[in-house]
Amino acid sequence: MDAPPPATPPQAGFRSRLALIGLGVMLFAIGQSLLFTIVSPLARKTGLSEIQFGLILTLASLPLVIGAPFWGKKSDTAGRRPVFVFGLLGSAVGTALVAVTIEARLAGWISVTGLMIGLLASRALYSVTASAIYPAAGGYIADVTDIADRGKGMAILGASNSFGAVLGPLMAATLAFAGALFPMYVAAVLMGVGAIAALKMMKEPERHAAGSRVSTLKASDPRLRPFMIMWFVFFLTFSSVQIVTGFFIQDRLGITDQAAIVRVASFCLISMAVMITLVQGLVLQVFHVGPTTLLRLCGPAFIASLLTMSVATTPAVLMAGFAILGLAFACATPGINGGASLAVAAHEQGAASGYLSAANTVGAILGPIYGTSLYRLAPTAVMYAGAALFLAVSVYAMTVEVPVRPARGG
Repeated sequence: MDAPPPATPPQAGFRSRLALIGLGVMLFAIGQSLLFTIVSPLARKTGLSEIQFGLILTLASLPLVIGAPFWGKKSDTAGRRPVFVFGLLGSAVGTALVAVTIEARLAGWISVTGLMIGLLASRALYSVTASAIYPAAGGYIADVTDIADRGKGMAILGASNSFGAVLGPLMAATLAFAGALFPMYVAAVLMGVGAIAALKMMKEPERHAAGSRVSTLKASDPRLRPFMIMWFVFFLTFSSVQIVTGFFIQDRLGITDQAAIVRVASFCLISMAVMITLVQGLVLQVFHVGPTTLLRLCGPAFIASLLTMSVATTPAVLMAGFAILGLAFACATPGINGGASLAVAAHEQGAASGYLSAANTVGAILGPIYGTSLYRLAPTAVMYAGAALFLAVSVYAMTVEVPVRPARGG
């Protein structure tokens, strides 16, 4: 058994080495936020019911479950850069095809059935390829950060994601004059440009380039189990809330104008993303908060956000609930990802990142159908069910201890 590597001082150019990774993740997040900011409110206008829309997203996301672990292990062997670039290119194509499909339905060129088939195919293509981004990015950060900076590195990844979630709704609001779907085309072009930039400028990490043992890490590994469980529950609840937000704004807040619905949904996501960016990009970079503490804070914060949303009758209160949700995310990303990274060896980082991505993807896959089904019972059913689930998660988190040193074998 190899001895654990000693802690090393921060590597030169730490932040500059993460710049391209952060840019790529930000572009990916822009595309994701546009899906819920633009596409979700348009679902009814295209003739899709809530259940049909949720089912399409659920089925189209299934390739993510297989793709994330595959690409994670592939990044351990083939390299972080090629996998990352491939993911960005796939995101660009998938995002553009989703927009084209919806455009065709709104113009009357295809039927509702054609829309369902087109959305399923284009979103599935997106899932197969975009699932490469996060495993490669997580593995890259693990390669270029030392023990002390691992949590900060994962926080930067989360902050980049959040900043993209802010820019996405802003793009939707500012570029809507050119058409509701125009921002999605812009996002696709930016993803393509980001892929080219990463291909030309991104360097393979020295630690990875020097060679690494082939990972045999499995999803059933007990070192990963608590972190995978927490990500699953987190994204099951989050995606279920996110997918019904457009409907909630219409039915609970009484807003029926399409532009106003998109605007409120956009500001909800912006309030969440701003909170994540502030906490992860500023607070956690200045103050050291251990992964164990962050794990135990994210559950109660999520409960507070859901209960706030459940009593919302105005956009301001709903946005406040999303802001508190941002605090929960800000704690969860460095807590869960950073803790899992320290629990496995250096040659298992990409695989671990892939399995974590698969766990939250399973939650995100089930979330739309779970959320829309609960929504049919009552507009607040998703919030109350999520609060009950996170009460159990908060208790479970009290039993989870994060390693203070990286696992042996790296």
